Parts: sequence; structure tokens; C-alpha cells
Amino acid sequence: MEQLDRAISILKNPLAELTKVKSESINKNDIITQYIAILALIPAIAYIIGMGIIGANAGMFGGFRYPIGTAVVGGILMYVLSIVDVYVISIVINALAPNFSSKQDENQAMKLAAYSATAGLVGGILYIIPLLSPIVILFALYGLYILYLGIPVLMETPKEQAMGYTIVVIIVSLVIYFIVGAITSQVMWSMSPGPGMMGIPNR
Repeated sequence: MEQLDRAISILKNPLAELTKVKSESINKNDIITQYIAILALIPAIAYIIGMGIIGANAGMFGGFRYPIGTAVVGGILMYVLSIVDVYVISIVINALAPNFSSKQDENQAMKLAAYSATAGLVGGILYIIPLLSPIVILFALYGLYILYLGIPVLMETPKEQAMGYTIVVIIVSLVIYFIVGAITSQVMWSMSPGPGMMGIPNR
């Protein structure tokens, strides 16, 4: 699959791949529909399986899992918000460009947002085993490194301003991340089986 090959290349040799994609003629909507919309299925499906079928061990509180319907809703929500997240970050990247002597370009900004999100989306496969889900954060951190590498290439940012540009984008991304997390948590909590219950016993 072409998307998988691109994801692997981004993860293995991000700078070379970002340099390659700079000259590719593809608009921002195609990047969403032909790349992100496909990769975003990885964490969403893994979440449904992990939280709705496999379940997690909560230590002294025993194991638990969501009813499958709740897990499916959570997975769908994760899928939609993952796509929205990339789209919003691309807008932020493009809007900030003039502040860092960079070239505004919606398509290049979308490439940067999408390809830097690759690591986190691929790492989302670990949601299939809930106890391993915190490791996804490490993949997301690698994605921030890809963002840093890509800013000078795709946004034509002077090297001396690349770090500042990256930091500001990261701060905005973290705000978006916590908002998305809060929305997801609220929805999942409202669908829990009963007051104070995270799910059903995992037997």
C-alpha cells in the first residue's frame, strides 16, 4: 500500500522523505483523504479492539473494558478528532509562517502537519494492548522531531528560526491535544455504565 510505504519512509528517514515530498504536486484535501484518513484508522481500530474486547488491568481494582458499543464510539471519535487535529495544526503552521520569515503555503503546511503526525498515528497500534498505550507518547515525541526537521524544508524557514517556529507550533499542538483529550474523556465518561464505573469487568 502506497500510504504504508510513505509512512515507513517518513519514520525511517524523515529528512530525505520530506525533501522528496516538497516537490510533489498534491493539494491539502488529497493529503487528508488519501493519507491521514487512512493512517488514522490504525489507532481508532486498535482502540476499539483494546478497550472493547481485550480490556485492561487496573491493578487492585481488577480488569475492565468498555462495552463494545462504547468502545466503537470512542474509536470513531478518536478517528474524527485525529483528522481534525492535523487539519487545525496545518492552519496554525501556515498562519505562523510570516512570523518566522517563512513562506506561507497551505499545501506545504498540510504536508508538514500530516507527515509529522505519522509517528503518533502509526504508534497508535499499541492501543490494542491498553497497558502499552502510554508508549504512544514516545511515538508522538518522534513526530515533533519530524516537525522540526520539516519546517526548514517545507516552509523554507531560516535555520536560525526553525527552533522557535517549532516550539510555538508544539505549544499550540499541546493545547489542541488537551482539548481533544478533554472532549474524548467527557464523551467516554458520559457513556460509562454507571456512576463511578469505567467499564465492565474484564474476565
